[in-house]
Amino acid sequence: MTTITEQVPATAIPARTFTRDLPAYLQIVRSRIKTAATYRQNIFFLVAICVVQIFVLRKVWTALYQGHSVVDGMTLHTLLVYLTLANLQNWVLADSTVSRYMYDRVREGQVAFDLVRPTGFVPQMFAHLVGSTCSTLLFALVALPFVALAGTLGMPHSPGAFLLYLVSLIFGYGITLLLTLLLGMIAFWTMEISGLTMLYFLVNQFFAGALVPISIFPGPLRILAEILPFQTTTYSPVAIYVGRLHGAQALDAIAVQVLWLALLVLGARAVWHRALRRVVVQGG
Repeated sequence: MTTITEQVPATAIPARTFTRDLPAYLQIVRSRIKTAATYRQNIFFLVAICVVQIFVLRKVWTALYQGHSVVDGMTLHTLLVYLTLANLQNWVLADSTVSRYMYDRVREGQVAFDLVRPTGFVPQMFAHLVGSTCSTLLFALVALPFVALAGTLGMPHSPGAFLLYLVSLIFGYGITLLLTLLLGMIAFWTMEISGLTMLYFLVNQFFAGALVPISIFPGPLRILAEILPFQTTTYSPVAIYVGRLHGAQALDAIAVQVLWLALLVLGARAVWHRALRRVVVQGG
């Protein structure tokens, strides 16, 4: 193992406009989509897991609703729409392959080449994340009929709710990208992130509200969920979609997303500047 301590001043990165670098980003996105198409069996397997999970949640919550028309202000139909959309959205947006890719680049020493490229390492990783999301979304569209059979799909609460859902979804996606990026950056300090990645996605799925709506959480657990950023990625947009959050509540939820987005941007910048000063190369 070779340890390289590198001091990189802020001016070492060329000031290139997004428009000039756009072709390079699009090439990375296309490359990620082609990679997903090559290993499509793995994605279909993950789609099957998502569909099975939606089916199991539908059966469990239908049984729990026996004898009750409304629980915590939500009808069974509304809850099933929420759970179906939340799990589908969580699966499409959450990505473990790029954090693993970052880990492999650092472990093998290939990150040294990424650092000297004009586009920069972090923008490259964002492009990989976007490409991964695009490829997963394509497979999700193909699987949509199976998702509808396993769960319950429905129209948004209102046209206004749908527009706010789209806004919230964009902010939630940005937060997801930053959380995944931060997870991948841990590779600069440790030689193994597999266990941490698995733990992250389990915690993320639960506190994002994909299994149980956060509004149903017991007091202390609900407070914890509202403090963590995970609920802004799934619960907030989907709850707006089904009308669980509306009016001022929906706007407050979006405001919290904006706050978390700003905090995570600052956090990612700080972590990245520290990561640049210590690059651990395995086998380099």
